[in-house]
Amino acid sequence: MLKRFFLRRVRSFFTIMIIPNLLLFLVIGMVLLGTQKAALKERGPVTLNSIEESLEASLYNTSYQVDVLMSNPSYSLALRKLLTQTEMTQKDQLFFGLIKNFFVSYKTSYTYIHSIYLYLDGVDQFLTSNGQRASVATYYDTEWLGDYEGMGEEYKVFSNSRWLQRYSYDEPVEVLTIYYRTTYLDGVIVINVDKEKYGNMLRNLLLSQEQEVLLLNHQGELVCATDSHFTQIEPEIKSIFKEEIARYQQSGSFAEINHTLRRMGEERYFLYMRHSEFFDIYQVSAIPLSYLISGLRFYVGIAVLVLVLNIMLVLWLAYSYTKRSFYYIEECVNVFSAAERGEELRQAEVKEQDEYGMILNNIIYLHLRNNQMKVELLEKQHLYEMTEMMALQLQINPHFIFNTLQIMDFEIIRKVGMDSVPHRMIQQLSRVVKYALSNPTEPVSLKMEIDYLKAYLEIQEYRFHNRGITYFEIDETILSCQVFRLLLQPMLENCFMHGMGAEQGHMVVKIKAFDRGDQISFAVVDNGVGMERREVEELYRKINDKKSRNIGLTNLNRRLILHYGERSRLRIQSRKGKGTIIQFWVPKRFFEESGDQA
Repeated sequence: MLKRFFLRRVRSFFTIMIIPNLLLFLVIGMVLLGTQKAALKERGPVTLNSIEESLEASLYNTSYQVDVLMSNPSYSLALRKLLTQTEMTQKDQLFFGLIKNFFVSYKTSYTYIHSIYLYLDGVDQFLTSNGQRASVATYYDTEWLGDYEGMGEEYKVFSNSRWLQRYSYDEPVEVLTIYYRTTYLDGVIVINVDKEKYGNMLRNLLLSQEQEVLLLNHQGELVCATDSHFTQIEPEIKSIFKEEIARYQQSGSFAEINHTLRRMGEERYFLYMRHSEFFDIYQVSAIPLSYLISGLRFYVGIAVLVLVLNIMLVLWLAYSYTKRSFYYIEECVNVFSAAERGEELRQAEVKEQDEYGMILNNIIYLHLRNNQMKVELLEKQHLYEMTEMMALQLQINPHFIFNTLQIMDFEIIRKVGMDSVPHRMIQQLSRVVKYALSNPTEPVSLKMEIDYLKAYLEIQEYRFHNRGITYFEIDETILSCQVFRLLLQPMLENCFMHGMGAEQGHMVVKIKAFDRGDQISFAVVDNGVGMERREVEELYRKINDKKSRNIGLTNLNRRLILHYGERSRLRIQSRKGKGTIIQFWVPKRFFEESGDQA
């Protein structure tokens, strides 16, 4: 059964904790993937725009400015005289010097430019970027001339990839050769770009290290790339892009390939392609799929870690709750069994206050409270029966007592007169007996209780020869409150019986009753002989002992508890030689429930 409930809790907790987390991670992952793909789509056009600007600033401007320069007859005539070895005037030499300085400065400004040639059709010599004439028959680099002559009339610009090696001991250099057909002269401007250096320059324009850029000619041949490994798969690249270039030449759009995944070699790339406005070159931005995956790898790792921790937490919570639930269920069964057998319940060890602990505690509390209420009910019933018996005994022919006191009073009046002390004592005693022997269960007002006390105190004055001085401090707003009979008399009796010493002169007694908001305070204060702490503790023991035969304070304390609850029991404070205070509080709600207004 434990295993079955454990698996049920695992299923419940899994549904509550794991499935929402999985859905949350899935949504976040899709949002993150979409965000990264959008960023990749923006990265390609931005990078190619930067490369286009670089092409314009360096390579195209060089060709264009030389072409514009040649539109000036003075410059073109000086160049032709130089290349045909015609005698040059001083003015021609001046213009040629300007052309030479332009070529030298331009090559010096851009380190990736290997060399620049200026060739006029039908001339056996051409101008190099060093400002020197070179023969097409003897110069080490003449391959470009055949490519130029094979260049169709429809092309203004043409480019291809070549290798240059001036001396046998030199390392061959792969160059990107751009042919720019001049506008104002029949000739061509040839720019040889060092592909390795130019690739390094392009790499500085990339937005991330993982991004790659490829430059292709109109036939789909790779003329330059930011990474040399693309040269190893050049045939594959040509087969991919030749078809796209042909489609572009027909439709003017790269919609078929842009922002798509294509495999090149062992890697798949997000591609973005565009055609250069200045050269017949096709630029391709390639971002590997592994770059996108690497961006998600950290997120996936965190998600897996969180899910593993959640699964461990689910298992621990399911086991913990199942074990604790079975512990409480077993405790509840034991409690019910003990209750059925009538055994006394032991206090269960509840480690945590959860729903099961509360149920178990409530069961034990209700059982104990039920037993306590049964005991209290039996005690109250017993006390009620005793009180009723005592009341019956006290009511044995009370008229006989009153008649006897009246006959005695008449005899005293006849012999000594009405102003005598015995007459007044019998009158007050008759009032006290009449008040005390009336129905003990019938409540009386606090005012009636005070009037009775005054009659009782007058008798005590005769008894103790006026050694007691009594003050009443009563809140007039509570005089109508209903209380049981003889509420304060036992406390006053205790003052005169135990508080007044033999050698003491006068003893002052105060009877106090005040409204304290939610309760009414009653107190009797005297300055009698007082008690030591040990005597106070002994008095507490007597008045709280249910078997005590003490009638005064013990009886009063029991009646207070029965009528008003445990909080209304007697409180006693005393100091030897200083006096005693006996007080209690009655919750005001008892008077409100009975319809009295305090």
